[in-house]
Amino acid sequence: MPRIPRVTQVPLPTMGSDSSATMTTLFQTMGQRPALMRDAMQLLETAMRTGTVEVQLKELLSIRVSQVNNCFY
Repeated sequence: MPRIPRVTQVPLPTMGSDSSATMTTLFQTMGQRPALMRDAMQLLETAMRTGTVEVQLKELLSIRVSQVNNCFY
């Protein structure tokens, strides 16, 4: 049982990619603080969709970092 309940009635902003759908649980938990959730999603969008490194490589790196740290996300 999670220590912080998810807020399922808070609408999640869409980031326009399928990869964000896998983070639904994380953002629903952040839904306890909607302003924090919006800021975190904006930061993720900026980090993943801008810059010179290809998006696919960024996504692969995020998966590998999660694996190394035994992290579900």
